Amino acid sequence: MNTSVSTFENQKVLVIGDVMLDTYIAGDVKRISPEAPVPVLSVTSTEHRLGGAGNVANNLAALGAAVRLLSCWGKDTAGNRLTALLEKLNVDTAFARQCDEYATTQKTRLVSQNHQLLRYDTERPETAYDAYAGFLSEHPDALFDGVSAVILSDYAKGLVTKRTAHFVIQGARERNIPVVVDPKGRNYHKYRSATVCTPNVKELTEAADAGTLDSEEDMLQTSLALIHQYDFDYLLVTRAEKGLSLIKNEEKLDFPAAAREVSDVTGAGDTVAAVFALGLGAGFSPEACCTLANKAAAIVVSKFGAATASPDELLLPHSKKIALSGQSLAEKLRRQGRKIVFTNGCFDLIHAGHIKSFEQAKAFGDVLIVGLNSDRSVRALKGFPRPIVSQDDRAKLLCALSCVDYVVVFDEDTPELLIKEIRPNVLVKGADWSSKPVAGQDAVEASGGRVEFIELEQGLSTTSIIERVRKVVND
Repeated sequence: MNTSVSTFENQKVLVIGDVMLDTYIAGDVKRISPEAPVPVLSVTSTEHRLGGAGNVANNLAALGAAVRLLSCWGKDTAGNRLTALLEKLNVDTAFARQCDEYATTQKTRLVSQNHQLLRYDTERPETAYDAYAGFLSEHPDALFDGVSAVILSDYAKGLVTKRTAHFVIQGARERNIPVVVDPKGRNYHKYRSATVCTPNVKELTEAADAGTLDSEEDMLQTSLALIHQYDFDYLLVTRAEKGLSLIKNEEKLDFPAAAREVSDVTGAGDTVAAVFALGLGAGFSPEACCTLANKAAAIVVSKFGAATASPDELLLPHSKKIALSGQSLAEKLRRQGRKIVFTNGCFDLIHAGHIKSFEQAKAFGDVLIVGLNSDRSVRALKGFPRPIVSQDDRAKLLCALSCVDYVVVFDEDTPELLIKEIRPNVLVKGADWSSKPVAGQDAVEASGGRVEFIELEQGLSTTSIIERVRKVVND
């Protein structure tokens, strides 16, 4: 069976659920208000992201899948922003509705240094979605045309009614399309006959009215009871730091969490649902889907806010040295009082010159972080057929070096954004850059750091090695 994430690009997923707008108001806190014992946030930026079922759509699009969205939101400022974000992702909204009858749900978070200070919600849960369910029932063939998987993303804002859920689940199952449900509340009757339901432990306990789950056997028996009661094929329980548990064929299979650094768990359940559905749509086994979903969840919780995982990130080898978020890693190191050194490169065909450069760089501080150009980035800089060695193999080789503490892969042509996230104490470049503009130098110096230039090993480079190989082959 081909379980490559490249097959995700061939999938079209139907997402039905409550969409909302996530707004992040970020700034610095340097004083307490004289009016009340609360921090004063000096705002530096405002960012809008897709939330709820919109975040599910965002996760699917980030992995290359096509998305058809069934939802409703308001003709208001938040709704217009939400519409623009969906259009940017090329989400199919032909069967969605933006109209005056609904108010767009908006979650606003005040944050400083990637820590939430406060969240306030603007919402008006609707009860008039039956008319929308009637509209959907008039277009069953068009709704499911080309669809390989369905995700029902219920945030209890009113859209996923019993009527709507039954129509979508029944229509999908009649067409042999798997249905993944991300549930909310105690009423699982409306999810009856879905392929898989994905509650977290708290949701599982509430749905089963189980009080507490004191053992793994309790979880198994409680899950089996729900499977039989609601005619699910199986249950996938998300368990935070314990990872995932798949209850299938009267047994429980555990998939331990793969997270390296946890920055923010917001939206991790959306990622699990998205990746699991893509895997089922591509014909993967439930076990293979769990492995991929677990890895994707580890990636997004290492980032701040409702985030996504890319195909390149899913392909990266698992290593404690590979950091999925440079910003989260740097913040942890700063809290530990470590002096951070950063250098970067393609490192295609690692040679003795690279190792000498790493050793020189490491001498400037306590921890060496290496920024590694992705395959796409290398091709943009060097042209085809570079790189010779794939990014995951290059990352593995770097991780094997004792002088390299962490590796972060970046997809941009330059490491400037990554350097701004990390804000190292020392940015190290080769002496050949001493008379050129250095990407990220302004950000490093603005935060009190410095740039150091080191001498390179003469006569050693990937290009020269390739040329010598060609000469040997030709001779």
